[in-house]
Amino acid sequence: MDKIIKTIKYLIISIIFSSVSIYSNTIYALSSEWVVNDKSKVRLVSSKTNSDFADSILIGLEYQLEPGWKTYWKSPGGGGFPQEIVWNKSENIKKFEIDWPTPKKFKILGLSSLGYEDSVIFPIELKLIDINKTTLIKLNTNYLVCKNICIPGNANLTLEVPPGIGKYTNFLYEIEKTKSSLPFTDLELSPINKIDVTAINNTKSIEIYINADSKKSFINPDIFIHTPYGLPVSEPINEFSLNLKKISSKFNFNTKLFNEKIFPIEILINDKNHNYKFIKNVKINDSVSKVIIKDPILYILIISVLGGLILNLMPCVFPVLSIKLMSVMNNKSEKIRLSFIYTSIGIIFSFLLLAIFFLTLKQLNFSVAWGMQFQEPYFLIFILLVLSIFSLNTLGLFQIDLPLSIRSSNIFNERNSFFAKNFFNGFFATLLATPCSAPFIGTAITAAFTQSSLTLFLIFISMGLGMSMPYLIVVLFPKLVFLLPRSGKWTIYTKYFLSILLIGTIIWIFNILLNFYNFYFVLIFILIVVLFIISIRINLLKYTISILSLIIMFLIPSFDLIKVNNTNDDNGNWLNFLETDITELIENDKLVFIDITADWCATCQFNKINVLQTKIIKEAFDKNEIILVRADWTKPSKEIDNYLKKYNKFGIPFNAFFSSKYRNGLILSEILSKKQILNSIDKIK
Repeated sequence: MDKIIKTIKYLIISIIFSSVSIYSNTIYALSSEWVVNDKSKVRLVSSKTNSDFADSILIGLEYQLEPGWKTYWKSPGGGGFPQEIVWNKSENIKKFEIDWPTPKKFKILGLSSLGYEDSVIFPIELKLIDINKTTLIKLNTNYLVCKNICIPGNANLTLEVPPGIGKYTNFLYEIEKTKSSLPFTDLELSPINKIDVTAINNTKSIEIYINADSKKSFINPDIFIHTPYGLPVSEPINEFSLNLKKISSKFNFNTKLFNEKIFPIEILINDKNHNYKFIKNVKINDSVSKVIIKDPILYILIISVLGGLILNLMPCVFPVLSIKLMSVMNNKSEKIRLSFIYTSIGIIFSFLLLAIFFLTLKQLNFSVAWGMQFQEPYFLIFILLVLSIFSLNTLGLFQIDLPLSIRSSNIFNERNSFFAKNFFNGFFATLLATPCSAPFIGTAITAAFTQSSLTLFLIFISMGLGMSMPYLIVVLFPKLVFLLPRSGKWTIYTKYFLSILLIGTIIWIFNILLNFYNFYFVLIFILIVVLFIISIRINLLKYTISILSLIIMFLIPSFDLIKVNNTNDDNGNWLNFLETDITELIENDKLVFIDITADWCATCQFNKINVLQTKIIKEAFDKNEIILVRADWTKPSKEIDNYLKKYNKFGIPFNAFFSSKYRNGLILSEILSKKQILNSIDKIK
């Protein structure tokens, strides 16, 4: 509807202008003389020869620039300044209102800027004091034009518009053409349904969030910001809904640029389907609010419960679930319900500890991320030792019996031992779950790491409840225990099979550790395990050797002999993220796919095997000449961490397509599918 109105108006003006040209021997004109400066010239033009006894007059401030030269928008960005207009020597003018056409992005002297090239007309509406008097316009404009250098320009312009009934001038068409292309300010005339702007003080930066909902799809929109502070041009981080009708954009600016807590802001959204200007006063919220999650907290907590529930289905947790299954098969039915309660307590308690751990790091201004502990080799060694003990025990290779004096104490009685065993199952399951990610988990973690401390605790406890839900269901409905098969000879074979799962996990942990240490570490570990088993089997110094084994395992990483000196990863057709300029590739109209992964990320490995390494996806990448870029986050990397934070991501996998159409990325879900990849390729082209 809005485009139809503008088109009709444009046609009427064209018809009027054509009629004047055809049926009149005189082409009316009313303008000032050109003021010529170096590389540019300026003049005033009027839409009519007289004021028509109206209370306002429409004129235009016209610039013409030499090829390649540019002038600036009202928020020009780096290196320039906007035109400065003084009109106070004019006569019969009560009010002066200038419209700024939608600017273009360009780079001048290596700085990102906003402005105009070739020629531009700024429509100006003058409100008159007396409709029966002549209006004298005396205007001084001070401006800047740039190419390889910048040249200031200045012009004193004079235009006199007499009262009376006037004729349309030959400038009407260009002035009205510019007016018709100006952004809408009325929401009802725009396809945009709703728009919201929020500013957050994030200590070192001010983050401005723009959320818009539209009837039409957003197609690589340009979003421009104007404030009194002359902010630099900042590329926003855009996130789109699946139907591309919702957009969430994040801008980052230095805190020092802002000297008021409440300030006016003008937002301009422009693409093929949108041209809308939104103006409001914005208050900078304190950092305790951080990122505003549009959904209510109840919704986030429900998402957190679902995310925790999903963790039970992730491959990271399979080894511990196998341990739990074996313990269930060995317990009497009346003890199974109690064991599930203890396991649930272990899960929830471990999530509470994680919340305290992450909150402490946040308060100390450390970067936090889901699964970050798997980047630490000592944590991996601890996991390796625990898994090894579990696997050797389930294979029947050893059984550690505490000394009689300890076993007879109240601390290690049967009841407490039963609690500790099941509690630790839940605790250890949570530790192994942290390198896994999925859509609900990613949403919950993003909310937890960007909200208040209380919200972080609530989200982690909700995730703990979600992960313990299968156990709690059995607790609430104890008759479900009878659905479990009775123990028999088959349980022995099942026990061995589940032990194989544990050994597979041990191999996975070894593979991660080989990023930090060489094969000497593996050999030393195997020797220690063999020595440990022998001492247990022959009952020789088994407690002394057990303690020495633990000490040695945590000491050997300090020796240079086992450390990895160089890593020459062969990524095939994949470019190294840390050595690749993504922005340059996009500016050269290249299609780019980014994969941020890690050896410890089970979901990343799932995506590689089931999607990225399949024949159909490889062929699609080759056919569309997509440049593949991979970032390995197995070890800590500040560059990768900062890049993820730009997109409000606190875990991996992270996969995104980039192109000239999606300069800020088309972000994919955590768990990839072939259909999603193929559809995304069609979108970015």
